[in-house]
Amino acid sequence: MENQAERLREKLLNEIYAGAACGLGAMLLDEDRIRNADEEELEELARRYGMK
Repeated sequence: MENQAERLREKLLNEIYAGAACGLGAMLLDEDRIRNADEEELEELARRYGMK
């Protein structure tokens, strides 16, 4: 289960870095939250970013 959470964390971080590179720098505001999130929070963030 932890491995799945880490893969989701990596996907979310890639998503915000790509968004920032495209001019949406505000996406970087979620970086610390993603890095420190537990599994439940990661799933909520993924839904917010339209990934689930």
